[in-house]
Amino acid sequence: MKKLVIGIGGVSNGGKTTLSRKLVTAIPNSYLMHQDTYFKDPEDVPIDPHHGWMMWDDLMALHNDVMMEDVDRWLEDPAAFSQSPTSTGDSTDVQVLLIEGFLIYNYKPLEKVFDARYNFVLPFEEAKRRRLSRTYIPPDPPGFFDGHVWPMYLKYKKERDDHNIQTIDLDGTRPVEENFERVKTEILDMIKHLKDSQM
Repeated sequence: MKKLVIGIGGVSNGGKTTLSRKLVTAIPNSYLMHQDTYFKDPEDVPIDPHHGWMMWDDLMALHNDVMMEDVDRWLEDPAAFSQSPTSTGDSTDVQVLLIEGFLIYNYKPLEKVFDARYNFVLPFEEAKRRRLSRTYIPPDPPGFFDGHVWPMYLKYKKERDDHNIQTIDLDGTRPVEENFERVKTEILDMIKHLKDSQM
């Protein structure tokens, strides 16, 4: 059975969730995992020693090991997971795992499994505008974006750059449909290539 693992990563509020939800309805035999579902309970999230903030944008705020266990289970038996509405039901077809999240390329065991790594980018002002327009539970304290969210984004971006992790950048300011059509077409091309290689 052929498999593809596709990452949809990048900056907070860049468009990751919107894109990944559209892809799972359009890509045959696909399954979607959201990194956000693996956040630790609030009492287990690291605390910023200077501001007293809960550090939600820190890698240590996530149950990365649990997420990796779920990824390994999918890799072992994709058919055991619910499939997309466009599932063909053909066990010989390529199975696709979509993994969406803001730090999916910074956890080494997970980073290694990707066949393609898409990465949303946004300029500071637009990322901040989008962040402040959304409601979070718990809510962001004053100064949280400037003092935590953006610095952590830059920290983990530098870490990826230092490790030469290759990503395909997506401009988060472009229309949703434009990014969707581009990524969908590229994934379908990957699927075709894998299927052709079986013949």
